[in-house]
Amino acid sequence: MAESDEYLLRGDDAELAVARARLAERQTGLMAALVAGGPVPEGFDPAQVATQARGLLAKRRDTTARVVPEPARILGGDWRPLFERYARQGPQRGGYRADAREFAAWALAAEPAAAWRDELEHWLRPAADAHAPGPLRAALAVLARAVHDRLRRRGGAATHGRPAPSRG
Repeated sequence: MAESDEYLLRGDDAELAVARARLAERQTGLMAALVAGGPVPEGFDPAQVATQARGLLAKRRDTTARVVPEPARILGGDWRPLFERYARQGPQRGGYRADAREFAAWALAAEPAAAWRDELEHWLRPAADAHAPGPLRAALAVLARAVHDRLRRRGGAATHGRPAPSRG
């Protein structure tokens, strides 16, 4: 029994500990069949497990696309089959954002000649331009320019050191 399963041995009842260990083993096998393409454990209907596995894969794919839409938009028609190939290799190890980034890196390696490669690479690894303002700073700059222009048209203080026209 693995060290991580020591919690199964709590209590005095050896029979209960063995039953818990068997249950944990079956649960692990079922999860592997559902999310990682593992064999269907004995006693489970293979058709039902396959149906549930497809449903879980679709949920993972669709939720990832909803939370992080860029890869799905960039890949277009390649999104669904590629994400399903990726997802069948193993379970999600982080949240949906992490899954989208892992998928993007996997897709770049899996499809080196794809037409969408440059755009996906740019999304995954944007250029580190220290001079490019973030979205908030860019929005504030636009707002400041608009206020400056409006004050200038009205003869306000924003005239760069020139005296404001008199309203005589």
